[in-house]
Amino acid sequence: MSYEGYSQYLCENGHETVIDAMEECFGEDLKICPRCSKPIVWRNCVDTTNGSWDEKTDERIDGYVELEIKNQIRCDKCNSILGTTYKIPKE
Repeated sequence: MSYEGYSQYLCENGHETVIDAMEECFGEDLKICPRCSKPIVWRNCVDTTNGSWDEKTDERIDGYVELEIKNQIRCDKCNSILGTTYKIPKE
């Protein structure tokens, strides 16, 4: 049997990191944020082995969590998004 998916991670500052399941198989769970070196405080596994959507109900079946934006940093000149932080979901 195979497994397809990825994990969503958030550090205590709200930086999101996504790691593919195959990458995780060859290493340990992420414990420190690669952006700010703060501890990871939230993790969610998304299992896409059998798809992400129920075709009959059009509902997500993979466990993905839509993260709520806490803050976005934008470029003063072009208004493009330079960085986003998210609120830590309550389990």
